[in-house]
Amino acid sequence: MSTPRRNVLAAAVTGSTLGLAGCGNLAGSDGNITEQTDGEEGGTEDDNRASATIALDVQEEIQQAQEEIGTRVQEENLSRENAQAEFRDAQIEIISAAIEDVRTYAADTEGLAVQNTNEQLGAVLVSGPAAAVLGTLDTDPVNSLLSASDFPAPQEDGQPNGS
Repeated sequence: MSTPRRNVLAAAVTGSTLGLAGCGNLAGSDGNITEQTDGEEGGTEDDNRASATIALDVQEEIQQAQEEIGTRVQEENLSRENAQAEFRDAQIEIISAAIEDVRTYAADTEGLAVQNTNEQLGAVLVSGPAAAVLGTLDTDPVNSLLSASDFPAPQEDGQPNGS
């Protein structure tokens, strides 16, 4: 069974959603994104923290892997069963590498932390200063930011969410 949140994330991961969606908790109480004040008068560090779900941009790499595997099947160098297993492995590897890129970016960005990941859907939950969370949009594997409440918990049975 598919939920609207999972559908939004799935659309973002596949590249059909390129804009910001549901990032209301990236803004301060006045609706504007605020800078970290380090506890100076007018705000506390907690007032400037944000959380967001990152949808990873891995569609192109997955499509390339699918095409390469498909070519090998057509040339009869690979059975369909082996192709399916190889494609699953390629997807996992591509998404894992993109998640690692986000983890590396977060480790290099003061105050930014990866809170959770969902390799099944290519999603990463991050939190930190609002400017740092928005800055993730400048990293290669990031397709879009969604509300932190849109983060899909991985299913326990190992099956992809919403697909």
